[in-house]
Order: sequence, then C-alpha cells, then structure tokens
Amino acid sequence: MDYGPSTMDFLQMNPQQLTSFLETIRADIINSLQANGKDASGQTAKQLTITADNTSAQLKLPGYMQLLETGRGPTSPDAVAANPPMIQRIQQWCQEKGIPDKAAWAIKKSIDKKGFKGVPGLLSEPLSDDNINRRLDPVLEQMADELMALISP
Repeated sequence: MDYGPSTMDFLQMNPQQLTSFLETIRADIINSLQANGKDASGQTAKQLTITADNTSAQLKLPGYMQLLETGRGPTSPDAVAANPPMIQRIQQWCQEKGIPDKAAWAIKKSIDKKGFKGVPGLLSEPLSDDNINRRLDPVLEQMADELMALISP
C-alpha cells in the first residue's frame, strides 16, 4: 500500500493529541495533590509542565514530587544544602498556611531530626497503569480513526 506524505507525517505521532493526554494526567496529579492537602500554595501544580515539539511531548514533574509520596528520612550530618534552602521553602509554606514565621525553624528542626511521612498513592495512583490506560484509550481511538480516514479512499 502506498502511504502519501500526510499519512507518513501522521504516523510519526501527533504531539497535539499526546499533549491532550498529558493534560489529563497533569490534572489527575493536581487533583491528587489537592485531595491530599499537598498543594497549599499552588506552586507544585505550576511546576507540572508539558513540553512538546513536532515529534514528542513530555510531562515534567519537580524532583521533590516523589518525596511527597514516599516521605523523607532525617537529615544526614553531611547533607548538601538544597536550592532554595529548606528553611526558605518551609517559611513560604508557613506564610501560605498562616502559620507564624517563627514556627518555620521548629518545623525544619523536626524534619531534620525525624523526617516526614509521605502520602502513599499521591503520585503512583495518577501514574498507575490503570489510570494511564484509561486516559490513553480515547486518544488512541481518535488517532486510529484519523489514520483510517487518511488511508481509506
């Protein structure tokens, strides 16, 4: 069968449809953050970004997202300072939650000493195979319909 240029272009992937799919996954992650009280300021949601070009699309998550689910152990004695420093992030969080600024140091010291407990499922549920498949199926069906329309006389 002879595939014309438009069919071959389509077969390379349609980033617009992939972007749509990634938007649904992004929304699922934001909903999970909100449902579990882990998006006080909205900053984490703003850091969930989608990038796309002519051949691909990606959902980018901040590096600390996994810690929200798995938790964090006590700070080791030789720990490298974060950027921004943990105290600044805690102070911002306190401000957004209406917690007095002086509590930030106590919170930091507690995290340094004990770590903090994560929220199981916070990230793994939106990124589960079942959810990915549920969100991807309609996109794949639409792509198949569009491809069939291109190759059918």
